[in-house]
Amino acid sequence: MSRRSERRHRALQQSQKYMRDRAKANQERLGLKQDKVLQSECISSNTDPDKNEIGRTPGQLPASSPFESSGPTTFRVICYDENSFSKVEFSEVDKLTQYVDRPGITWIQMMGLTDPEIVHIVGAIFNIPMLAQEDVLSVWSRSKFDEYGDMILAILRAVRLGLEDPHPRGQQISIIAANNFVISFHENQESVFEAVEKRIAENSGRIRKWGPGFLFYSLIDTLVDRMLYLTEDIEDAIGDLEDKTLSENVDCDIEEVYHLKRIVVRLSRMATPLRDTVRVLEHYEHPLLPPSLDIYFSDLNDHSLRASDRVEHARMILQDLQEYHHTLQEHKTNDIVRVLTVMSSIFIPLTFIAGVYGMNFDSMPEIKWRYGYFVCIGLMAAFALGMVMYFRRKKWL
Repeated sequence: MSRRSERRHRALQQSQKYMRDRAKANQERLGLKQDKVLQSECISSNTDPDKNEIGRTPGQLPASSPFESSGPTTFRVICYDENSFSKVEFSEVDKLTQYVDRPGITWIQMMGLTDPEIVHIVGAIFNIPMLAQEDVLSVWSRSKFDEYGDMILAILRAVRLGLEDPHPRGQQISIIAANNFVISFHENQESVFEAVEKRIAENSGRIRKWGPGFLFYSLIDTLVDRMLYLTEDIEDAIGDLEDKTLSENVDCDIEEVYHLKRIVVRLSRMATPLRDTVRVLEHYEHPLLPPSLDIYFSDLNDHSLRASDRVEHARMILQDLQEYHHTLQEHKTNDIVRVLTVMSSIFIPLTFIAGVYGMNFDSMPEIKWRYGYFVCIGLMAAFALGMVMYFRRKKWL
């Protein structure tokens, strides 16, 4: 069994044990109605970890988390309106019940998707459809947007910032918005929305005056800005590499080119779907996204287009640098072949002459001539010098 299979098998056993021990206790503790019962059928019980995603019914959650996150799940809850603000952090999922139908706006950040059962409990508390819960626990290679009645769901990626990481995979973040709450499901414990939290705490701008739709926009705007920031760094690094290569007329650092190219290829897989998702939101009609937000989503669409264009432009420059490197290598190879060909052309007739006079037949007229050796060497040198001058005149050397 592979290391990944062993990890998922252990997670499967832990999830099933957790499910059996907590299902009934959570129903009583959370005071859920009968239509919100945490049923074991909601979690896949496939015992084969390698086929855990195959054959599940629509809306059925996986038995183990598909993400590489580790550590306990924590919750960061921010409640606010125009006149008040509060922020708490805890790890007990039961405490979320006190934030159901709370006045004002409630923003819940679930940090670390380590157990599908916890996601299911959160979904039961806030009436999140099972299909939306399944989407949250699916690894998406493309950003997406869905509507579930009075709820909307956006699944995006928060890229890692910094060029030192050759694999800017980032983390998947799912954002669910409803009438009075927004829940963001984070793949790991990395904090992404510090700027949004600061704006809410300081009551700057419109974020505490407008509804959950504006918070939904603000979170997506942060993810787009992260992409835009990283693409700007990529563009600057590639520009510096290109200027150095062309100004000094030297070969480019091909290892650096391939390092940047790996980053750009991965970014292109994130930037293009992000652009398409934001384009859908620009004029989307939903009660949570009033027409007053159209101008903001339009500006967000411009930013996502700019990030996508930067990625495409960076990819083209790296392709040109790669072709330039290959052209220089071919040019060097051609120079070497040309020199070797000229040398062979010079030494072939000299080798012929030396071979003829190396036969030492008695009947050869110059064999016993006193100055034959010096005359032969002189003629060979003159012949070689003449060929070199001819090649230079033809610009072959």
